Amino acid sequence: MRREHVPTSDESTTQAPSRQPAPVLVCVHGLSGSSRWWSQLVPRVEAAGPVALLDLPRGLAPIDLSKWVVEQLETLEAPVDLVGHSLGGLVAARVAALRPDLVRRLVLIAPPGMGPQRSLAAYVWPLLLTLRRSRPSFLTRLTTDAFRAGPRNIVRGGRHAASTDIRAAARSIVAPTLLVWGARDRIVPATEGPAWREALTDARLLVLPRAGHVPMVEAPDDLADAIIAFREKPLDQLRDTVGV
Repeated sequence: MRREHVPTSDESTTQAPSRQPAPVLVCVHGLSGSSRWWSQLVPRVEAAGPVALLDLPRGLAPIDLSKWVVEQLETLEAPVDLVGHSLGGLVAARVAALRPDLVRRLVLIAPPGMGPQRSLAAYVWPLLLTLRRSRPSFLTRLTTDAFRAGPRNIVRGGRHAASTDIRAAARSIVAPTLLVWGARDRIVPATEGPAWREALTDARLLVLPRAGHVPMVEAPDDLADAIIAFREKPLDQLRDTVGV
């Protein structure tokens, strides 16, 4: 487990008096991932403020990960802007529901939890197709992280993602939320996005046409632009300016 804090590009520069400092952007990776999955995104978003990358502890059961993330956020200056990918998105959503005081804005990237419950085996073929189309550099990273996670953690994490229904908890999320999907996502398809949008109090959905299940690797520029725009717009303008 590791938490990495990436500073702003020039923390010594005095900001204009009329502009409030951006909150910390906290990123939570997905199943069998690591903080390294955000490496292409960080340089694109860190100019707006500090970034903290969380490495989820592999020994914890998936249901306990949200409590662990809450403990990490309590050490930072709250509220933060929280980003979660895939299983990490499910974790981030639970955090926002449990502790709305800790989350200013929420970004969920291809989160499970709203679609039809499926068996773990139903994910195998989409996963194989995704791996076949992945870049060699990312495949190496994914293989290394999966080896570190171990088969037991991958299986129980996959089962949790496949069987969880978060609709009830989602009603407690009050943070403005950006839902991001890759149009080519075969693991958690973009067709599940509208269910999330309907379940949340204040959400907008963005589908990235050039991305699959891992937009921060497949379309980092598009994802960074969306996150930056979402974080900077006044709350009363978000619904009109960030669309589907």
